[in-house]
Amino acid sequence: MSISKIQTGDKVKVISGNYKGLISVVTKVLKKIYVNGKIRKFVNLKDLPKIVKYRRKMVYDGQKYPGEMLQKDRKIDITNVQLVNEIGEITRSYVKVSEDGKKHRYYKKSDKQVVIEKMSKVIDKKKEKTTNLKENSINKNEKLKDNLNN
Repeated sequence: MSISKIQTGDKVKVISGNYKGLISVVTKVLKKIYVNGKIRKFVNLKDLPKIVKYRRKMVYDGQKYPGEMLQKDRKIDITNVQLVNEIGEITRSYVKVSEDGKKHRYYKKSDKQVVIEKMSKVIDKKKEKTTNLKENSINKNEKLKDNLNN
């Protein structure tokens, strides 16, 4: 069985595109197979900025309500990201077979085993953020209604 270079839970750095320079964790690896047999790989990265609510010239009772930029999972082509080690350096990985016959990935620069962030932590952080976002949106809606009623 082959091991892919980038897997879920890996820390990666975006090397090109709108999010160039950002370090994030891979939440999902996606494959898309086209009709002509071409295969493209994508990765979902967590907590990349996105303008969620864009309000242009929204004014109620003299108060301006700006847009919001929130953190959201984004799909990026796998060629636009590279693996990052513990220090934060961009590095590549190689596969070494242990005495047990199991395959393990190692960083090329430091010869240490690749550390994968557990996805349970990532999922817990997601749940916290979504609950916070819901609470914030409810509070903002109530404030808007109060302002309109007064």
